[in-house]
Amino acid sequence: MSDPTAAQEAPSSARPARAGRSRRQMPASTKRLLLVLLGLLVLAASVAGFYLTSDAFDERSAVLVAARGIEPGETVGAADFGSDLALAGSIPHIPFTSGAPGAFEGMVAAQPIPAGALVRFDMFIEGDAVPVGVELELTVPLDLSLATGELSEDDEVLLVDPGADPGGGDDGRPRRVVRSFRLTNFDGSQMRLFLAPEEWAEWTAALAGVGGTFMVVDLGLGAEADEMRGRLDAVWRDQWLDAVQEAALLAAAVEAEPTAGPGELEVIVSLDAGLAPSGVGEGDLVLLIDPGAEPLGNDPGRPRSVIGTLELDNYADGQMRMFVPPEEWLYWRSLPGDLGAAPMVLPVAEGTDTDDMAARLDAEWRTVWERSVAEAGSAG
Repeated sequence: MSDPTAAQEAPSSARPARAGRSRRQMPASTKRLLLVLLGLLVLAASVAGFYLTSDAFDERSAVLVAARGIEPGETVGAADFGSDLALAGSIPHIPFTSGAPGAFEGMVAAQPIPAGALVRFDMFIEGDAVPVGVELELTVPLDLSLATGELSEDDEVLLVDPGADPGGGDDGRPRRVVRSFRLTNFDGSQMRLFLAPEEWAEWTAALAGVGGTFMVVDLGLGAEADEMRGRLDAVWRDQWLDAVQEAALLAAAVEAEPTAGPGELEVIVSLDAGLAPSGVGEGDLVLLIDPGAEPLGNDPGRPRSVIGTLELDNYADGQMRMFVPPEEWLYWRSLPGDLGAAPMVLPVAEGTDTDDMAARLDAEWRTVWERSVAEAGSAG
């Protein structure tokens, strides 16, 4: 009897054996190419990594530098500055920002500054704080009495000629706006300007023309300088015209006021207008009359009589003001005492024969006096 195990193993041993797989070898040139590519990839990754991480380790920062060489006394602008990366550390510097160059606009270099040098504010001065080149200094006094609010540096204001009041035969001048201006080097009461010789001469002449001081008017919120100037000038001119008219009237009154001439004295004489029912006035021609005196006891008195003619000049309220030589002054001063009363006046019409009028009045008054004397004697 046959062995089953042997029978089972027989077929397997009878199968033809499968040939083993052979491993394919990569060409050497391909290996070298792959190694090169791998190396390039590693290099690119390293470079990229460096650039991606280098900023984190870069301690430099953007600083403000001079874009060109700047000489002392030069006025600079924003274009004269640029930026650079630097390890400034504790070195004084100004960090660069988009607005940093503009902060130096209009400033003047106080020292030479090479191109690329770090810049600082202490290397510059304000352009209007010191003379630059051929400039002259001028102090401009300001009167702030017209200002309505607090004023400070760079405020736009109107500079005003204060004008001059009319008087003494001079019409003066109206107050007026001279120009608009921004307050520069303003200390609260004056400005300090540095000007080219030609401008200095113009400002000096303008100051002299306004009396040495400008008045200041501040602009209201939203006000336009030109519009405000026109309106103010119109108002001030009207005020000046009124003042000129008043001054002219006053001057006329002063001219009409009499004054003593050389060798003359002033005397005021009271006059009695009791004989003139309608009174007398300036310019009237009058007879000057001794009021006389009634007989009294042993005193016969005297008749009323015409003692002269007089044209009333500088006459008001019963008094006449005269300027006369010393002899006449003494006569007029003594007259009321000599007459025992104020002299009387009687107006006469223009064209009247005053001598004839005086003679006729004297005759009548003498007749009346004689009658009074006779009556007084009879009574005695």
